[in-house]
Amino acid sequence: MSEQIKAAVLGAGYMGSAITFPLSDNRIKVNLWGTWLDDKLVESSLRGFHPKLKKTLPENVSLYYWQDLGAALEDVNVIFIAVTSEGFVNIFQKMLDNIDRDKDYTFFKLTKGFVEYRGKIVRATEAAFDIFAEKFPDKELKIVTVGGPVRALDLSHRVVSASMYGLSDSKIKDTARSFCTDYYRIFINDDIKSVELCSAFKNIYAMASGICDGLYGGQKGGFYYNTVSFLFNQACLEIAEIVQAAGGNRQTAFDLAGIGDLHVTSTAGRNRKFGEMVGKGMDGHDAFKEMYGQGEYGEGYMALKLAIPWIKSEIPDITVKTPLLFSLNNIIFNKYEPAGEFSKLMSNLGV
Repeated sequence: MSEQIKAAVLGAGYMGSAITFPLSDNRIKVNLWGTWLDDKLVESSLRGFHPKLKKTLPENVSLYYWQDLGAALEDVNVIFIAVTSEGFVNIFQKMLDNIDRDKDYTFFKLTKGFVEYRGKIVRATEAAFDIFAEKFPDKELKIVTVGGPVRALDLSHRVVSASMYGLSDSKIKDTARSFCTDYYRIFINDDIKSVELCSAFKNIYAMASGICDGLYGGQKGGFYYNTVSFLFNQACLEIAEIVQAAGGNRQTAFDLAGIGDLHVTSTAGRNRKFGEMVGKGMDGHDAFKEMYGQGEYGEGYMALKLAIPWIKSEIPDITVKTPLLFSLNNIIFNKYEPAGEFSKLMSNLGV
């Protein structure tokens, strides 16, 4: 992209707001648009304080309420989409209705997880390609799925972070690399499917560490990290199996988008927090609702809800190789007792 980059970010939550820091530090003008759920975030940020990041946004970030989507997209050529997976299809459609059909855009998807689209469960980029082709049949969609490991709070404080960007087209490389700073490092992967699947499943598997925290954090005084490590290793292996079965490169699961992103999410992410609540005895749906009421979105809960039927439909033979995934489903959706389910799982693994 030879012209000067001007970016819009759709979604004013954690990651959408955090990405404005490296963009701004590259002297990129940023329009940050909040959905109808982000009104309080936008209002507070206009007064100089983002309540989730707990700091002021960069000076060259312009804020827009949900009614002003058209204005937020005016004159931009790069668009970051940072809404929840539940809202992705709707927002992507609205976005296409408000852009200039004669202009060339590059899209960067920060959304992680599966989406429901036309009666099927698909990867978000699959839906995006179909929606874009219907709207602009004579144009090519240039889209990047942004993987981790990046914790939004760390990024907003300019702590050294690395992201793996999965590209739909190698021609996007230069644009993607232009977002690098001394603290935000970008690694390019040409296999968009693998990066996207890792980003979805790491949110699911990170809940396992949280469940262990809830189960054992109080009564065992910290003597449960061997168990967490055991489950973490199993999660990495299962993500690799899923990626490979879906036609991707299994090695991506052992790179930044997989093992790296899983580590940070298991240690400090919202999905770890959700798992902890479940490990302490809270019903999965109730934990999700409580976090949502506090402005925290447990993406892993929704990802798991869609991942199980997706696997059974798309790669059914993989079910025997993903016992931890189905144990998590048993705990969170089938209301199995966590300690008993994990004990049963671990007794069936290994020699």
